[in-house]
Amino acid sequence: MKDLVIREALDKDINGIVKVLKSIYLQDEAWARKALKKLLAAENYVILVAELKGVITGFIDYYVLPSIHEKWNEATINYFFVHKRHQGRGIGSKLLMEVVRRADEIGLGEIHVATEKNNRRAIRLYNKYGFVKEYLLLQRTREPEQINFASPET
Repeated sequence: MKDLVIREALDKDINGIVKVLKSIYLQDEAWARKALKKLLAAENYVILVAELKGVITGFIDYYVLPSIHEKWNEATINYFFVHKRHQGRGIGSKLLMEVVRRADEIGLGEIHVATEKNNRRAIRLYNKYGFVKEYLLLQRTREPEQINFASPET
């Protein structure tokens, strides 16, 4: 896929990122747009987009923070999506490879990522690039009526 470009996202890419999300799952487009705008301005946070002939086909994000108990910085991948029509073409591999390359280049100690326990496709991809099962991620979800759906701007 020689026409594929992996680069850092800009504000102008929000529409393309939202289209990728809509192809998979998106609960609230207005919320996502505001959140993306805020995240793109955040320090130590990066969104990489995969662009094929001018069209955003996928994205991955990560943030870098210092470890409290280790003497290094580490990255956490938070979101990683490839448009449904473009899956299975190596775009996810290219995005993940770029995160790994950047992490290695700046000497990060670890990269963390979570995925659903039954998402075998994602687990195989992560394993291919050196990720191993290290932790158990637990989640607490509140009932919708208990959640404060404040704007992502706050």
